[in-house]
Amino acid sequence: MRSTLALLVVCAAAACGGADWRARVPPKYMEVAEIHHTACGNCHTRVEPGERTRPYLEKALARHRTRVKMSESDWALLVDYLSETP
Repeated sequence: MRSTLALLVVCAAAACGGADWRARVPPKYMEVAEIHHTACGNCHTRVEPGERTRPYLEKALARHRTRVKMSESDWALLVDYLSETP
């Protein structure tokens, strides 16, 4: 299932255009960055890395855990990725 999700995310990203943002993503965050870039802006304005504090992100993303099915390690990586200043 995870590989299917990853394939869908990559295909959606390819359909959306350029890959310039990928050049700024550290390799360890690439999978969650793909999800963030392609899915998180569908319902609201996407928060970019470094725009919010870790405590803010942990609280805000807690609301999404029941709707978005990701592993605990992926949630932790997403918080790490978004709380890092580029």
